[in-house]
Amino acid sequence: MKLKNSILFISALFAFLAWQNNDVAITEHNYTNDKLPDKFNGFKILHISDLHNKKFYGRLTNKIKRINPDIIVITGDLIDRRRTNINSAMELIEDIVKIAPVYYVSGNHEQLSEHYTKLKEELDKFNVVNMDDFYTAINADGREIGLIGIADPAINASEKTYLSESNVKYAASRLNNLTENLKTDFNILLSHRPELLNVYKDYNIDLVFSGHAHGGQIRIPLLGGILSPNQGFFPKYSEGMHREGKTSMVVSRGLGNSLFPFRIFNHPELVVVILCSIS
Repeated sequence: MKLKNSILFISALFAFLAWQNNDVAITEHNYTNDKLPDKFNGFKILHISDLHNKKFYGRLTNKIKRINPDIIVITGDLIDRRRTNINSAMELIEDIVKIAPVYYVSGNHEQLSEHYTKLKEELDKFNVVNMDDFYTAINADGREIGLIGIADPAINASEKTYLSESNVKYAASRLNNLTENLKTDFNILLSHRPELLNVYKDYNIDLVFSGHAHGGQIRIPLLGGILSPNQGFFPKYSEGMHREGKTSMVVSRGLGNSLFPFRIFNHPELVVVILCSIS
């Protein structure tokens, strides 16, 4: 009897973990700003983050097709530097570029990977726009909004120091350069790191897309995430929409895992943001 109960418990545990780690949730936010041109009213942005070369065997693509976004933004860690599989990450890319234009910014795993150059080459083959320290405008019927990206701060650091306070200086320096001569009134930022929100709000940024926190990895109902990189225990920015000053930030819980292989009460997540103008 004890053996049977143990087998039942272990089976139930594995089933629960498989469900938690593979059942993708879709979270939708309506974002309103009077700076948005009317032509962008209802504009749908799909946000992907922290895939860590996880495979969903077509299920993710099917969900994205049903969402039918106007653009797709990816905020880093497509690959995992400890077990890099570029082909796995590119299988998703090859599918989603057929759905909508894709804009990508690096995470710490890319910047610390010896394979990042190869990944960039593969992304370029599929016309994915690399937003590392880059600005571009998105056009809708003659009206434009700005899209800014900053490379992950690990670009300037070794593995031992990428958690240092120099991240703040790097982000501020990049944003200072990129926002100096903006041609658009409404501007979106793609940046892997949510803990730098206090830097983002000091610049002409209206909406930020970020990841990195993995939803706190393990979430306690009503309390939130337990632990996230760069934020420590009970992180402030582990998921959802946050606001500091005039800057709003959307944090994705991400799709894959890195060091810790399980998500608990923390399903993989696709985030959809629908832009709403005020007529």
